[in-house]
Amino acid sequence: MATTIGLSPAFAEDDRSPLAFDIGSGVTVTPYGYVKLDLIRDFDYELGNTTAQIRNIGLPNGPATGTFDRANVRETRIGFDVHGQDIFARFEGDFYGSNEALRLRHAFVEWNGFIVGQNWTNYMSVETLADTVDFQGPGGYPFARKPQVRYTFNPSARWTVSASAEEDVANSDDVAFTAAVRYGFDFGMVRVSGLWRDATISGNDVEGWGMTFAGLFRPWQGGTIKAGVSIGDGTADILNAGLSGPAVFLGGDTVEYNAGAVTVSHQVNDKLKLAITGGWVDLDRAVGTNTKDLQTVHLSAFYTVYKNTTLMAEYFNGRRKDASGNSFDADRVQFAVKYAF
Repeated sequence: MATTIGLSPAFAEDDRSPLAFDIGSGVTVTPYGYVKLDLIRDFDYELGNTTAQIRNIGLPNGPATGTFDRANVRETRIGFDVHGQDIFARFEGDFYGSNEALRLRHAFVEWNGFIVGQNWTNYMSVETLADTVDFQGPGGYPFARKPQVRYTFNPSARWTVSASAEEDVANSDDVAFTAAVRYGFDFGMVRVSGLWRDATISGNDVEGWGMTFAGLFRPWQGGTIKAGVSIGDGTADILNAGLSGPAVFLGGDTVEYNAGAVTVSHQVNDKLKLAITGGWVDLDRAVGTNTKDLQTVHLSAFYTVYKNTTLMAEYFNGRRKDASGNSFDADRVQFAVKYAF
């Protein structure tokens, strides 16, 4: 029995989006997306449009110090789903390309459990992505979209098993392999995934592995806990922190790491949602000014003004510690408004 990973499987006529339209032969195309305006103030370092630069604060050529303001609409997203009798396809982009150009996010086709094209890596758990206003989110969790071939099947109603061959995150000429098992239950799910690579990175032969344990739980009315822990050796570059180079291979050997993220959210009422997200990445060794560990905290609020319009606010703190024991902190306040269609 195959399963689809799209936002929605082939759906009944009465459940169709107002934007959906038939193109014949039982095929329906549904456009979707949103417009998001971000208003940002950085108090310590100029992090940019996202908090990704937390990995470089305190470095000689890292982000400038001071207070900085910026506004952008780069997260604005446009896509469309194609539903057929036995097939599902998705094409999606945002504006995080060079010079705010449209950038490809997803482009894949699914048929009878097979996925071919660019999609989220099978190594990550999409269901446990953090609730943050910041586009980047916590750095301690696997995060990548890669060209791949994947197969997913359901041996029973609660179990899902998947495996994939994917383009390596560091070298497009190499292939990484993943496998995952998910178990769903009445108040959540748990998922275990594994990754193996044998890639050439900066002239070095890097053979590495990773394992991620993720879960989503709803322990009280309106409450949700999302959590994930990753361990590995020579695969830290697949984490959302964006670490590479000596964080993957150092002194002729691969670098071990442990990382993770936890989000606790509460739906206060039908309009207001509050969330707190913590994340960390710890490398077993580093030298000089290289990163030894990262820690991040996001305090987030989401208020639905109308059905498709949400106001958002967030406080962020990030800390980077280098191999010499020096710590660097960055603070950010972010406001946003999002209209989805």
